[in-house]
Amino acid sequence: MTTNDETQAGIGRVGTRVNVAGLGSLVDGKCRVIAEAGANHNNSVERAIEMARRAADSGAWAVKYQLYKAESLSVENSPKYWSDDIGTQSQYEAFKKSDKLDYGDYAEVAAACREFGIGFFATPFDAPAVEALESMDVALYKVASGDITHKDLLMQISETRKPVLLSTGAATADEIERAIEWLGADPARIVILACTLTYPTPDIDADFSRITLFRHRFDPFLIGFSDHTLGIEGGFMTAALGGCCIEKHYTLDKKLGEVPDHTMSVDPDELRRMVLACDRASLLRGQPEIRVRDSEQPARDLARRSLTASRDIAAGVELDGTMLLARRPGTGIAPFDLENVVGRRAAHDIEAGAVLSWNDLD
Repeated sequence: MTTNDETQAGIGRVGTRVNVAGLGSLVDGKCRVIAEAGANHNNSVERAIEMARRAADSGAWAVKYQLYKAESLSVENSPKYWSDDIGTQSQYEAFKKSDKLDYGDYAEVAAACREFGIGFFATPFDAPAVEALESMDVALYKVASGDITHKDLLMQISETRKPVLLSTGAATADEIERAIEWLGADPARIVILACTLTYPTPDIDADFSRITLFRHRFDPFLIGFSDHTLGIEGGFMTAALGGCCIEKHYTLDKKLGEVPDHTMSVDPDELRRMVLACDRASLLRGQPEIRVRDSEQPARDLARRSLTASRDIAAGVELDGTMLLARRPGTGIAPFDLENVVGRRAAHDIEAGAVLSWNDLD
C-alpha cells in the first residue's frame, strides 16, 4: 500500500472518504464519535433505545451494539482476558449474562435510531447476526478485534457491500492486511481502527500515535480509533492526529453491573463532552500548510518591524545608519533592506518616527 500524493507528513489528505448510506460520510478532517453501546443495555430493548436517544442528544454520529450468543462465541470454559466484578469465571458465563435479546429485537432499536436521527449499526459475531442486520438494512458493520482472523465472517460481511469498521487490537500488520483483503480491499468501504485490546487500556499502552503510522502504512484507507482507555481524552488525541472516527464504550449508568463494560464506559455527559472535544481538536488540527493564515495578516503587518526615522531628516539629506531604527509596525521598508536605504537621499522632509517607504527616498 503506497503513499498517496495527497498525503502530507501523514496528515491532511484531500478527498478520502467513506460514504455511509443515511449517515453521510466518514472523511478526513472531521472526527466522528461512535457510542459503543455493546451489550450495556443489560438485555433490555427499552434501555437500548434510551441509550440511542441519549447518544443522539449528546451529538454522537452513531450508536453501535453487539449481536452475539454465548454458545457460538466461546466454549464454556474459555478463560477471560479481562478482569471484572460481575461474578463470572469464563467468557461463556460473562456473555451468557448479556445475550438474552433475540437478534430480531434490534429492529425496534434501529427504527428508534432513525427517529432520533442517529446512525444505528452493530458488531455481528456470527452469520445469523449478519443476516438479521441485513433484514434491518443496517448502514455499516463493525468487525471486532478478536475476529480479525475469522475469514468466513469477514467474507460474509464483505458480500453485503456495506461499509465496514475493522478493529485491529492485538493484530500484526500482516494480519490487518489479510483481513482487509477478505473484506474486499476497497478504500471507499473500509475504515481501519487502531486499537489496544486491553480492558481498560493503561495509558502507557494506548499509543494513539499509531494513527499517523496507520495513515502511512494503509494509505489511502481512512483510519479511526477504537478506544478502551478511561476518560474522554482519547477524543482529543484521535481528532488531533487525524483519525476520522473514535469508538468509545458507552453506558447510561456505570454501576449497572451484569456486563463488564459498564465501569470502563463513558456516560451521556462524558459522551457529550467527547463530541465537543473531537469537534474542537479537529478544528485545531487544521491543515498542514506553510502559509499566512487570514487571521495572521494584521500581525504580519503590525508585529513586524520597518525602518523608521530616528530623528527629523531634511529633504536632500543622505541617509546613514544613525538616522534609522527598526521599529513596529511592519508596513514600511523591511529591516533587511537597510543596505539598500543607506546612501539614498530623502525625497522630502521626513519627521522623526516616520515609517519609511520607498516613496520617501530619491
